[in-house]
Amino acid sequence: MTLIDTHIHSEGRSVEDLRHMAENGIKKAITCAFYPIRPGFPETLIDLARKLTEFEPERGRKAGMEIHSAIGIHPRCIPPDWQRVLDFIESYSGYVAIGEVGLEDGSDEEREVLKAQLQLAKKLDIPAIIHTPRKNKEAILEKTLEILDAVSFPEELALIDHNSVGTVRVVLEKGYWAGITVQPGKLSVGEAVMIIEEFGDDRLIANSDTGFSESDMLAVRKLHDACGNERVVRKNAERFFKI
Repeated sequence: MTLIDTHIHSEGRSVEDLRHMAENGIKKAITCAFYPIRPGFPETLIDLARKLTEFEPERGRKAGMEIHSAIGIHPRCIPPDWQRVLDFIESYSGYVAIGEVGLEDGSDEEREVLKAQLQLAKKLDIPAIIHTPRKNKEAILEKTLEILDAVSFPEELALIDHNSVGTVRVVLEKGYWAGITVQPGKLSVGEAVMIIEEFGDDRLIANSDTGFSESDMLAVRKLHDACGNERVVRKNAERFFKI
């Protein structure tokens, strides 16, 4: 069995945790950029990108897991002089996506940074993993969709993540991929199964968002056990991320 967790923060998990995931069939994962405090310097996120692409895959190998990396500026992690981070990303390699990016509160700065990162992803022809927050999800999603439209971002490269039952329809109707995050405080296994049954599995991708906080690192396995849908827990991720 090979399952893919398309949104984790592997830094927040030990090698033993990653091995436990791999032993339960989660053989591949995408680790996403996030820094637990607001960075004081752009170099912090530059070194984070290097860590995610150079160090985390090696930790994954020790655990029997193939780790791929997404790098970028999370909306809660915007440093001063953030354009330097994007300049580095453009000159760098070894990652499969820009992410996670998005809006948290929808401030002017967040919108500016998201727009710039989407423009970069479009220029590089690389997928973007786009965060939506727990609070005011529908309103923030609307602002996110406006930015995607403004930069004419390709639908096939956009994975809008952490959807609620109520936002999945909007995302899919716009032609984007929808991430379904199975995790306490986000979606239950039952809610995720209901979404798959209602909307089909063509552009749904599962993840756990496991990382620094207490979370269920086996959520993707539990979703597979509940529905047996190989597209949502593996094949769609292979298609979207080309991994």
